[in-house]
Amino acid sequence: MPPRISMTRKQRDALLTLPETEVEVLRHHMLGPADLAAVNQCRTPETRLSYALQLCCLRFPGRYLSRGELLPGIMLDHIADQVQADADVITLFARRGATRYEQLTSIKQRHGFRDLSRPLRDELTAWAQDEAVGLTDGRVLLDRLIERMRSARIIIPGISVVERLAATAMHSADLAAIAEIGALLSPPQCDQMDVLLSAKVHRQQSRLSWLRAPAGGVGARSLAEILDRLDLVRNTVGDAPARLPLHLNHRMAQMAREGSLYTAQAFQQMNAPRRHAVMMATLSELATTLTDAALSMFQSLVGRANLRAKKRLEETIAASAEQGRARLLRIAEVLDAVVTAVRSESDVTAAVAVIAPLDTIADDAAIIRRTLRPGRPDVLGELAPEYHVFRKIGARFLSSFAFEGGRAVQPLLAAIAVLGGIGGDRRKPLPADVPLGHLERRWSRYVFTDNSIDRSYYELATYFILANALASGGVWVATSRIHRPLEKLLAPASPATPAQPVAPVPAFNAKTILQTAWLRSMLLF
Repeated sequence: MPPRISMTRKQRDALLTLPETEVEVLRHHMLGPADLAAVNQCRTPETRLSYALQLCCLRFPGRYLSRGELLPGIMLDHIADQVQADADVITLFARRGATRYEQLTSIKQRHGFRDLSRPLRDELTAWAQDEAVGLTDGRVLLDRLIERMRSARIIIPGISVVERLAATAMHSADLAAIAEIGALLSPPQCDQMDVLLSAKVHRQQSRLSWLRAPAGGVGARSLAEILDRLDLVRNTVGDAPARLPLHLNHRMAQMAREGSLYTAQAFQQMNAPRRHAVMMATLSELATTLTDAALSMFQSLVGRANLRAKKRLEETIAASAEQGRARLLRIAEVLDAVVTAVRSESDVTAAVAVIAPLDTIADDAAIIRRTLRPGRPDVLGELAPEYHVFRKIGARFLSSFAFEGGRAVQPLLAAIAVLGGIGGDRRKPLPADVPLGHLERRWSRYVFTDNSIDRSYYELATYFILANALASGGVWVATSRIHRPLEKLLAPASPATPAQPVAPVPAFNAKTILQTAWLRSMLLF
């Protein structure tokens, strides 16, 4: 079966339809002085009108005027006015069968129109194949091919012929792209892709399905699972995506959209070259999705730690207020007992001991002095219990991505490199020249204690500052779709290539996008 382009019948018929609006008629069917001179060589009004009609139809839409074809009234009237003929005389034309063909022969010789012969067909085929390299939509190529034929005055024999030319060119470009992508993959990589389709995580889930599964709830275990998936994807595709030529970007995006709809069984039914090419595109897109999921999960962990610290602080303040009233009442009773004992010249110690033990009174005094110190309760002081979550996964997260940023965040990037290099091993001390320039003033009282650095708070400060920088756009990851440099987010589409549809975002990535928006308001405290 010849290749076709996906179109409805209405869309297909509209490609070579005659102009039906005044704007189209004025644009395409205006006759110049040379055209009118050729028309006036005809003897009768009906032959002048028919000559002009066939000439205009060859120019736009670029095909022959069919015998008995119904002409739009606005087109017929416009052309008849130009040749100074009554539109009704068209019914008198071609009483002799050869007249129509004689006029066509004269028009083609005088105005340079050519039929689609073999040399021209080969030339158009080569041109269409070059154009198809950077396209993913066959209808775009079909439109360009029709415009090419009109500008070159090549008569379009029928839409099916042009459609087959465009579809064949798209198919050839697709095969060439598959071969070019396959050349970047080594046999072990192809084998690993096949294992992803055949291996089972458990009886009812393939490893590919596991890679696509939604992320779990906010937690270190969920982040670790996302990083496990990302490592598997990266180990499978290697550096092949980075070595892809730029002209394959749109076709890779199209393959990724197709691959997002295929099951493991559907992939296994493809031939090997196409399966590996589509798998590579799918896994490359999945790596970006998993990157966004990991970054958003990390921000969620920071946001949750902040909320828990706030809750603990509020509970502590509430408990202190309740205990403070009892403490103040006890101190007031002690003072009354002391005053009474002094006035009655009795034993002060015995009078005080009746109210409360001396150790309790001493503790009350210490707590009151500590409460009256200048400053206000700080959420950061309640973050220490959250360190165990980041100790499990923080260093691995930092070492999993290449964070980038401007000059202002270079101290933060240096701290990320140090903590990622240590790998969460508490037996390895922080280096003597550990970066400190990224620390904000509010963290200083917790990070610097007794002329030393509290490692737990240093790591927490780095994680929190990184989460804020990701939310504000100060730090980005080049392989992310959400956390990208601002100039890439705002960059317009290249004029050389048409804008392509955006790949669909998997369900769990949509959830992480909402989490990111929520974190922007929660992290900047």
